[in-house]
Amino acid sequence: CVLGPNTYMLRRVGIAASVAAAGAATLQRRAAESHAAAPAPESLAAQRPPSVVRVAPLDDPPDVTLEYFALRGLGELPRLILELTGIPYDSVYHFGTGVYKPYAPFGQLPVLRDGPLLICESGAIARHLARKACIDGGDAADKARVDMFFELAKDLTSKKSGIHDPASADGKRLAAMLATAEANCGGAHFVGSSTTLADVALFHALHTFDEVAPGSLEPYPKLKAFVKKFAAQPAIAEYLHSDRRVPLTANEDGKQPHSGLPGYKFKEPLRPGTYATPWSPPGA
Repeated sequence: CVLGPNTYMLRRVGIAASVAAAGAATLQRRAAESHAAAPAPESLAAQRPPSVVRVAPLDDPPDVTLEYFALRGLGELPRLILELTGIPYDSVYHFGTGVYKPYAPFGQLPVLRDGPLLICESGAIARHLARKACIDGGDAADKARVDMFFELAKDLTSKKSGIHDPASADGKRLAAMLATAEANCGGAHFVGSSTTLADVALFHALHTFDEVAPGSLEPYPKLKAFVKKFAAQPAIAEYLHSDRRVPLTANEDGKQPHSGLPGYKFKEPLRPGTYATPWSPPGA
């Protein structure tokens, strides 16, 4: 990585100041004004055009655009990487219209545009952003370990229903994986002495568990402390309370079997800034 292991944090501070100076408040005001004529969508099934939130100076369109549904799902990890590292980006939220299908490489979301590059698949996007932000690990050994913990985070998420039923097969498997994560948690970081993709991915999984099942991390004090410290970072704390953060749906909390499109009803009202500004694909 040409930037060095901690450069992205310095860049995050500089970009945050730049965004504020360039009129982030103006962007929020415009979104609020648009919201007056736009009722809040109640679910992903809403037949409405995509919307966008720009996390960059208003007069400096970013090279990076992340497109995903108005859900957390497979789009949340890339969002967390972008927010933490300060890469300027447009966050596009799709609803039920399917306008992305003609140009998405595999006809599905998420999709990431980075200059002329257009890629899909959530893992490929996360790894690309990690390399871009220099949080993919220092040397070859660290990169391999970052990948290892990234895969562990995916395994944890796949057993999310077990957080609600510890006696189930998924619950027992999840408990074993959480014990493994606890044993490998070195404090603030899982690999090396600076933040990597491993930390972001594991925070995403663990923070979700703590949100949908409060107290579920009590048996794992190191993981609980890790989540608390990661969430307290200014960039993450701001994002978690911003309009860019979409609420969970029933399909995402692991409490019941996936119920298709009806299960994508928002459990809390969608925040105005998420849906107020319409977006059209390039060339549309």
